Amino acid sequence: MRLGKGIGVTFTICSIVFLLLSLVNIIHAQGNWSLVRGSKWQSNLNDVFFVDSSHGWIVGSNSTILHTSDGGENWIDQPNQPLPFKVELLKVRFISPKVGWVVGENGTILKTVDGGSTWQKLTTGTFTVLQAVSFVDEKHGWLTGEGGLIMVTDNGGRSWTKQNNKDTTNNSLLSVHFDSLTEGWAVGKAGTVIHSIDGGVTWVDLKGKTASSLSSLCMLTNKVGWAAGGNGALIHTIDGGESWEDRTEDSNVPHSNGMPEPIWGIHFANQNLGLAAAEFGVILRTVDAGAIWTALNPRPAPNKLNAVYMVSEKEAWIVGDYSTILHSSDGGESWDVISSNADLKKITFIDANKAWVVGLSGTILSTGDGGKTWSEQNSGNVFELFGIGFVSPIQGYVVGSNATLLETSDGGDSWQMVNDPSDEGHGTVERIVFDDPMTSWKSALGFYNLHFPTPTHGWGVGEMGKIAHTSNGGKTWLGQSTNDPQIDFSNLFGVYFVGTNTGWTVGAGGAIAKTTDGGKMWQAQYGCSEELRSVFALDADIAWVVGSQGAIYATKDGGSTWTRQIAPTDENLHGVTFADAEKGWVIGDNGVILQTKDGGATWLMQGSPTTNNLSDIAQSEDGTFWAVGAWGTIIATR
Repeated sequence: MRLGKGIGVTFTICSIVFLLLSLVNIIHAQGNWSLVRGSKWQSNLNDVFFVDSSHGWIVGSNSTILHTSDGGENWIDQPNQPLPFKVELLKVRFISPKVGWVVGENGTILKTVDGGSTWQKLTTGTFTVLQAVSFVDEKHGWLTGEGGLIMVTDNGGRSWTKQNNKDTTNNSLLSVHFDSLTEGWAVGKAGTVIHSIDGGVTWVDLKGKTASSLSSLCMLTNKVGWAAGGNGALIHTIDGGESWEDRTEDSNVPHSNGMPEPIWGIHFANQNLGLAAAEFGVILRTVDAGAIWTALNPRPAPNKLNAVYMVSEKEAWIVGDYSTILHSSDGGESWDVISSNADLKKITFIDANKAWVVGLSGTILSTGDGGKTWSEQNSGNVFELFGIGFVSPIQGYVVGSNATLLETSDGGDSWQMVNDPSDEGHGTVERIVFDDPMTSWKSALGFYNLHFPTPTHGWGVGEMGKIAHTSNGGKTWLGQSTNDPQIDFSNLFGVYFVGTNTGWTVGAGGAIAKTTDGGKMWQAQYGCSEELRSVFALDADIAWVVGSQGAIYATKDGGSTWTRQIAPTDENLHGVTFADAEKGWVIGDNGVILQTKDGGATWLMQGSPTTNNLSDIAQSEDGTFWAVGAWGTIIATR
């Protein structure tokens, strides 16, 4: 099959290859990889609740339940044996140190009567996502969920009855609170606020004064309460909800991407002191009953924060995505990071000792001792970081979503934004210029990768065929185009150059483009159907690309011909590197590591110390191979 534009490209993808692959025994080579860095918990944490100063619980994805009986000094997994199912757990409530409930997706509700050592799955009669739960005693409780669902129990959860509120709302109800057997409130999407004074037999729409979704409700008394949600929404009542005051303008929520951060959790220790947890690690605090809210700076962890609970005027806890657990012992003025992580996307070494890793939530890690220890650098950024390159031991660049381009001139001790993320879509970044009026809009799109083959020349690639080139060490960037419609509108994920003139970029839809003149002209070499994620070249003739469904392609003639090599996996592959023409490595999803010692004629599965997705692989000057991936994973050959 001969496909392409500008030059002929032959792909050897014969059906016999796949027939042979199905007959080949997968051989596992002896692995010498070890785990250098990982995460104790691998779960997005959705809710936190304390029944007293000692006993608290956290719930999250993958059926995660964590418990402390010593005020948070230690958190242990519950139950004693892992639950026999994996669901997203969304809310947790206890009425004593022994009795509590957890709700989540697929109509899941769990109950414990022994402090969480064991949990019983209760029958709800629904597979609807259950978003919230409230109990006033051991018998009487309410559930709310998608589609305006409200259910009630009077026997501790052994049986549940739907309450008829369809005339009030069919919007998802994300938080519920009952103050007594009769009076309760619920909030949800589209600014929904409803109230009942007869135990939920009837509900009244209270008109919450905002169109934004309300994700969290905190009723301090049966009169005073707050709700918070999307677009920084904050509403307040002092009359039990008969009237609500819109206090959104007073929230002082940052606008990290040009829009107000959504607030996911709100809780008060008393009528004056309250905290709110929001997107991108934003923490808001008020000490004057909400008259003024102040955003904490710097943010202790840039991940999405889902819930906050104030145990007292001093003790407070916040949980969020990527196993984030934060603790404050001074009423929210300062925070200790108990746990926090992020997916890692790219690693680069400048010598045997010095390296950097970037990832989601603005994560930048560095090492100066050959990877023995890793420390986090303050990127000043909360977005997804996908590529990194250094032109000297002190001058480096990082790229990511929202057109992010970060710069350091001191080895990462400090990072500065070259662009303004809130300008996404306008294309006015002075140091990233696309001269062609037809493609100038690409200057405001995100980057997915970055490569500096020399201290002066570098290329960044990204969304919708974005290609930017610097010839002055990153001071200015100029847009380039392949002039091929398929590639110019495909997301580009990989870029690699050998010298200042010859390089490849690869991406979605099997996109492959090569240049031999520094990007003035690009020639299309596409012809496969897989999404291609990474490219590595030894010289102008020999290169490999990897992608989805176990795809590994190799060329020995500069890309005129690409041949699919047989891989003992159909996992998505994300990274490739070679030490020489014979010895190479490939990494991918579920911890897959492949090695070849004959240029890819045969690939052997390696023993892997992780089952997490791996996203990039690189070699340091001392010959050590390194790979990074999900949940902060770093592994290396030893």
